[in-house]
Formats: sequence, structure tokens, C-alpha cells
Amino acid sequence: MSEIRQNKLTGEWVIIAPERAKRGGNLRQPGEAVPVPSYVATCPFCPGNEVDASDERFYVNDQTGNWALRSVINKFSVLSGSGELAPATESTVCGESVNGVGLHEVLVETRQHDLLPAFYPVEHVAQLVEAYRHRFHAFYQDPRVRHVIVFKNHGADAGASQQHPHSQIVGIPIVPGQVVERIERSRRFLEETGLCLACTIIAEERTQASRIIAENERFVAFIPYAALSPYHLWIFPKDHAACFSTESVETWKALSQILHLVLTKVYGLLGNAPFNLVIRALGPREAEAPHFHWYVSLVPRVNKIAGFELGTGMYVNPSSPEDRAQALRSAG
Repeated sequence: MSEIRQNKLTGEWVIIAPERAKRGGNLRQPGEAVPVPSYVATCPFCPGNEVDASDERFYVNDQTGNWALRSVINKFSVLSGSGELAPATESTVCGESVNGVGLHEVLVETRQHDLLPAFYPVEHVAQLVEAYRHRFHAFYQDPRVRHVIVFKNHGADAGASQQHPHSQIVGIPIVPGQVVERIERSRRFLEETGLCLACTIIAEERTQASRIIAENERFVAFIPYAALSPYHLWIFPKDHAACFSTESVETWKALSQILHLVLTKVYGLLGNAPFNLVIRALGPREAEAPHFHWYVSLVPRVNKIAGFELGTGMYVNPSSPEDRAQALRSAG
């Protein structure tokens, strides 16, 4: 029998319908790594083509003195890097608007065009995490920026327009509605119970253990009780913190280790499946917020969505989160 579950952190309702998996066609098959060269002459992110992505803002060199990863201004930014934050037009009953100013960078993760994230050495994952932290913190120094999102699209089906491994960082002049809603849900829970909602969820997940994928001293990775799709997983710091960039060096190292392990497990089970990775966190000025708990969301794109999801805002997960967590625990 199907079961309807609610994700308390997001407020979203999900239909857990394992019987749907029997009909076939609703899940994408595990992806295979299509052979590609380690260097592509026309790729703007490959070594030697730096002139095509020259507005560099951050870099880390390797032992030979060459860049190992670098962050550059996105040539096709969704926001204007120059200009002031001001209403673009007067508010009307139809809505309101502000000037679309902000920051948008592309973080080129590696020199190697064909290197999959699951095969990054853990030391390189640590460099990537440090780059995320550095750019996240730097973006919040711009007074126009009210919210920063760090994300990675891997594979065309996840929205990646370039094959070369990369992430993106965007500084937005408003706080998106989805973010506001989740902040308010957490704030209300704190007011009603005196507890952090995420801390409470983490404690229950660790007690039940059926959806846990991996954990180390500082982090726990699990599939949520009401996962939107198969293998949709979260990585939470065990200790309460609202801001990603103000964490300690030891915490970043532990995050690198568990992220490396999770990527390995996902690849071991799903092959080169497309996925989206997002860091959800408040800014440094809100680092002490008692109601919000930062985390990493990783969503392999193996599930298809259609009219039901678009029409209701509910997702159909043709799998049991408990079963998928067991599969991931055994993978890699």
C-alpha cells in the first residue's frame, strides 16, 4: 500500500509508492560513463583556454604551480554584476520587482575534462569544500547580496550545460520564497518546542538508523523520511550551526571525507547518474541563529516528474527510503 509522508523540514508531502516501480519507465536507468577525452580544445574550462574564462576571482594551485581549481565570473550570469539594488518598477497588484543585481561565479573544479566527482581524491574534495567556503563568505561581503546559494549540476539531465566538472555560486539580492518558508518553519518549531527542528530530526534519524547512509565524528548522511525521490539524501553537521562558512577547519575536513564517501557510494550503485548538489545555509551574520541548521542536499536525477507533480506540488517516490538507504550503505 502507498503511504503519504510529510517532510517536516520542508513542509512537502510525498507519496511513497513502491508499487509504481513495477510498471517500469518511471526511473531512469543507472548512467554509464560515456568515454570523453581528458582535454577538449574548445572547452572554456580546460587548461590553456583560460582566456575564455579570464575573470578569475579565486584559485588553488597544485604542487606543480598550475591551478588545481579556479572560480571565475560566469560569462552568462543570471544577474548583473554592476548596479545598485533598487526597485526596478513600482509594486502593483501583479507583483513587485527589484534590479537584478548580484554575483554569479563558476567554480572550475579540476583541470581534467573527464574526471567524475566520484573519482576525486579526498584531498581534492577538501580543496573544493574550501573553495565553496571561501566564495560563500566573500559573496556575503557585498551589501547587495541577501542570500547565497552554492550548487553543482552534474550531467545534462541535471541542468549542466558544460561537461567539464564545475559548480556555481550565486549571490541574490532577495531571499527566495522557498528559503523564507523553510526558515519560518524552523523558527516556528523553535518557538513551540524550544528545539532546533533539524537537530531533532537528526537525533531521531540516528536513533532509528534505518535511513542512515554514513556518518563520521561530525556529520551524518541519510535519506529523509519523506524523500522526494529515490536516493535523495542530506548531509548534516551533528553540531548545530546555521552558517557553512564559519565552521572550523576540522569540520570542513570531516565534510570532505563524508562527501567523498557519499559520492563514491552513489556512483557505486547508480554509475554516472546526473545529480544536483546544493548547500543550504544562512550567511555569516546569522551564524548564531538557533532555529536554522545548515546542510548539503544531494539529489541523483533518477526519477521522472510529470503532470501530477507539477499540478499538486507533491512528488511520487516509487521506492522506500529505508530500502534505498540500505542499498547505498552497501554500495561503494
